[in-house]
Amino acid sequence: MTRRRWTRTPATSEGPARCDACDYDLRGIPVGARCPECGIVVPEPPAAAAVDRGRPEHRDSGLHVVAACQYLALIPMSGLMLPGCAGPTLGVISIFGPVGRLVALRSGWRRSPLREIEPEGLGRLLHRLAAVETCFAVAYLGVIIGLLPDLAAFPMLTGYAVMATISVSVTNFRLSRIFDGWEFQLPALLAQLGFIAGCLAGLSTITLITVWIAGLNPDITAILGVIGLAFGIITSLLAVFAARDGIGRVEAVLINDLIEAHAEEIGREPIPLADRFRSPRVSDPLPIEPERPPVRKDLE
Repeated sequence: MTRRRWTRTPATSEGPARCDACDYDLRGIPVGARCPECGIVVPEPPAAAAVDRGRPEHRDSGLHVVAACQYLALIPMSGLMLPGCAGPTLGVISIFGPVGRLVALRSGWRRSPLREIEPEGLGRLLHRLAAVETCFAVAYLGVIIGLLPDLAAFPMLTGYAVMATISVSVTNFRLSRIFDGWEFQLPALLAQLGFIAGCLAGLSTITLITVWIAGLNPDITAILGVIGLAFGIITSLLAVFAARDGIGRVEAVLINDLIEAHAEEIGREPIPLADRFRSPRVSDPLPIEPERPPVRKDLE
C-alpha cells in the first residue's frame, strides 16, 4: 500500500509588512495582535488566507457521516432485534445506518478531493459493504411492514445480522492493515480488537437466533438469551467504536495531507484545521501607555 507524503515548507512571513490603516511597520508583530499605532488587529497575509480558502472541511468528504452511522450496526450485531415488541422497532431504526453510509459515500465521497489520496480500495470497500447491507436491511423492512411473507422473517433477520457483522468486521480488518502501513501502532491495535470483537458479536447473535428458532425450554432460552444479549452488546460496542474511530482517523490524516499538499504548492506553512468546539481567540487589548513620572517643580 502506497501513501502520498508531502514535506512542510517554512512560512514566508509572520504577517503583513505594513499596517493598512496607518502604514506602521508591523514586522515582528504576530498575526492577531494589534497595531501599536492605530490599534487595528493585524490580519493574516494573503498566503495564509489562500491556504484557508483551499483546504477541505470534514463535511466535504462524507466520511464523518459513514463513521457516525457505524453506531447503528450495534442493533443487528448484538441481537437487540430479537427481544419482544421492541425488536422490530429497533430493527427499523438500525436501517438508517447502512442507508446513511451509502448516501454519504455516493454523494459526498464521490466529489471529495480526498479520493485522490485515499488508501487503495478503502472507498470502494466501504461502498460495497454499505450497498449489500442496505439490500438486507430493506428486505428486513419489507418483512416487518408485510411486503414479504412471514416465512422470510427468520432468513432476513439472520442475513441482516450476519451482513452487519461482516461489514463492521471487514472494515476493522481493512483499517488495521492501513494503520500498519502508516505505522500507527495504537490505532492498528484498536482496529484488530474491533475485528475480533465483531466476529464474537456475530457468533453470539447467530447463537441467539438458533436457540430462539430451536424452541428449547423457556427457562433455558431466557438464561441463554440474557447472557448472549449482554455479551453481544459489549462486543458490538467495541467493534463499532473501533470502526468509527478508525474511519474518523483516516479522514483526519487525509485532510492534513491535502492541506500540506496545497500549502506546498503556494509556498506557505500549512495551518491545521480549526477546532469547531473551541472558542475564538480573543485579541490582545490595546497596549497601555506607561505612567509618566511626575515633573519636578524645581525644574519648571
